[in-house]
Amino acid sequence: MTVIEEQERGYAAARRARVRLGLGLEAPLVDIVEVIEDLAGIPVTVLELPDGIAGLQGSKQGRGFVFLNGTQWVPRQRFTLAHEFGHIEMGHGGSIDYEDDALGSSRRPPREVQADGFAAEFLSPLDGVGTWLNLVGNPALSLETVVRLAHHFHVSAQTALYRLQAVWRLTKSKYQPLDDAIDRGEHLPIVARLGLGSCDDTLDRARGSLPRMPRATLTHAANAYERGLLSLEQIAQLLQVDASRVRVHLEARGVTAPDAELDY
Repeated sequence: MTVIEEQERGYAAARRARVRLGLGLEAPLVDIVEVIEDLAGIPVTVLELPDGIAGLQGSKQGRGFVFLNGTQWVPRQRFTLAHEFGHIEMGHGGSIDYEDDALGSSRRPPREVQADGFAAEFLSPLDGVGTWLNLVGNPALSLETVVRLAHHFHVSAQTALYRLQAVWRLTKSKYQPLDDAIDRGEHLPIVARLGLGSCDDTLDRARGSLPRMPRATLTHAANAYERGLLSLEQIAQLLQVDASRVRVHLEARGVTAPDAELDY
C-alpha cells in the first residue's frame, strides 16, 4: 500500500470518528482534550515525559488511555493527542511516539502514516479547509494564508500547510519554499502582526501546572474525598502531586471537605 493510500485510511477513520462523536466534518475543535475525554471516553494525562517522547497510548482492561508530554509546544501536543487517538481508533495497539517523527515522511511505518493522516483530518478536515478558503475569499497561497488557517483550526503552521497541500494538490515547487520559511520561523512575525494569540483550551491552561490529571480520575478522587474515604494527602500521594494542588482542584469542583478535614 502506498503512502497516499495509508494517509487516506487515516483520513477515512478520522471522518468516521468525527461523525460518530457528533463533530461534523468542517468545524475546528475548540478543546481537543474535552473531545477525547468527554465524547470519546478516553482519559488524557498531561505530564513531563522523558526527553524525546511526544506521547504514548495503550489500553487497560479494554479501555484506552493517552499520556502527553506537556513540556512541548501546545500545537504539537494537540497533534500528538489526535495522533494517539487515531492509533486507538484504528486498533493499532499500544505505542510510543517521538518528538522527531516527521509529519508526512515516507520512511515512517504504515501505522504511523495512518495515525498522522487521522490527526490531520481530525483536527483540520479537508471539507472544513475548503469551506474556510471559500469564506475568506479564496486567498492566494502565502505564508499569511497558512498562518490564518493554522489559527482557525488551532494547529501548527506546518500542519496548516500540509492541509493546503492536500486541498490544492500543491507541487513541491510551491510547497517547499513555504515549508522552509516555516522552519526558519518566518511565520512568527505574521502571527504577532495579526494578533493571533494562543487558544485558551485545556492544554494551553495546563502549561506550568503539570501534571494535568484526567477528569475521570479527579471525579473519582473528589467522590472518595467527599465520602471521607481518602484524605487530601492520600489523594496527593496517589496522584504524585502536591496536596495544595489537590485542594485547588477539589475547590474548583465545589467539593466540600468532610468535617474531620475542615479548618476552624
